[in-house]
Amino acid sequence: MSAFQGLLKKDFAMSKGWFLFWIIFISIFLLLPLALESYFKTPLSFLPVAVFLLLLFHAFFLPGMVLSMLRLEGKTQLWLFNPQSSKALLLSKLAVGLFYQVTAQVFLTAVGLVIYQFYKQQLHIESSDLFAGTIIFNAGLLLFSLYVSCWALFYWTVFHSLKKFPAIKNWRWLVLVLLFFLYNAICILLARLEFFKEMIYKWTIPVLAGLNFRYEQDGWDIYLHAADIPVLGLLLYAVLAAGLFLISCWLLDRKVEV
Repeated sequence: MSAFQGLLKKDFAMSKGWFLFWIIFISIFLLLPLALESYFKTPLSFLPVAVFLLLLFHAFFLPGMVLSMLRLEGKTQLWLFNPQSSKALLLSKLAVGLFYQVTAQVFLTAVGLVIYQFYKQQLHIESSDLFAGTIIFNAGLLLFSLYVSCWALFYWTVFHSLKKFPAIKNWRWLVLVLLFFLYNAICILLARLEFFKEMIYKWTIPVLAGLNFRYEQDGWDIYLHAADIPVLGLLLYAVLAAGLFLISCWLLDRKVEV
């Protein structure tokens, strides 16, 4: 077994109870809209919305799981006795979290497809569009969650690295708030520059990413339409995420005391 495989095994063991609790929770949670539909005799009025909202919530599942594992590591100080680099330590947690997130998304997507098979006469949507839209939606959700996780790692390591400075130890949260507003101010400034917008949208790819739906008496009308996704914008987000991850690794190696 390689050293990295050992890290993965440790992180799986450390987080499997949390994940099992989550799967049981969402399974029980889905019984509520099912019971409401049965009581009011209005099939498809609550359950599809519940599945969709639970899927959307998974945009923050991966960062939440990674932070929970980091919190436990901080309490036990396990990484102080591990010879692996900070990159390996953080990549292991991201890999474990990604595995759990994919599993949870597949579970909820399967629930949605079962609903579709039972009520396809009341769900007005093309089957080809449904397949493409499902794949794109889940892939986009996973990538967004990974991007948010890189920000979560960055904020976590910055917060703990500031512990070395007694003068601002009790105001570390304010530094994070300032970093958040500074980043958003820069994004707003760039978005107002015409040449920057033209450059970002110079190359786009049409993707079935637009969704419109409404509920009527005979069922749900669901429409998927193409949206232009900027290629350069995606690349910039990927570079930013990689930069945040590398900065987090550097801070964990040199500055963090938890």
